[in-house]
Amino acid sequence: MGFRAALHQAGAALTQLLQFAAPAADQRSIPCSCGYQAHYRELRARRLLTALGEVELSRPYYLCPHCHQGQFPVDVELDIDNTELSPGVRRMLALAGQDAAFDHGRQQIKLLAGLDVTTKSIERPAEAIGEDIAQREQKEIDKAIQLDLPVVVGKPIPVL
Repeated sequence: MGFRAALHQAGAALTQLLQFAAPAADQRSIPCSCGYQAHYRELRARRLLTALGEVELSRPYYLCPHCHQGQFPVDVELDIDNTELSPGVRRMLALAGQDAAFDHGRQQIKLLAGLDVTTKSIERPAEAIGEDIAQREQKEIDKAIQLDLPVVVGKPIPVL
């Protein structure tokens, strides 16, 4: 247990690594999905739950003056866009939620990783990953159904 507590304290060092600087002058505009350019506005902070505990992330925020859509490129790069969980924590939650009741998975995460999560936070990644697996399997099934069979050319073989 002491080792895990030390790792959670190492989360403070991770917080230092997740403090991104303002972009250089030549990187203050990025493409927006509307076709215009989004411009750097400020650094914004947010909390993120990682395997080492909760950390604070500070990253550049861009805003498009045309469509008023905000962007956090660092969030996309780190795969934390629209989530408060790191990819590692999402995998842990999905694994904990796949075999047993979600509340039991929550208890396992508390016991094994020392992370306080809700039952719903176990349910969401488990269902999302399950849905992703189902879609991939369906694509494989659809591919198998659409077999490219050779076209028969030539004379038919006479019946013996």
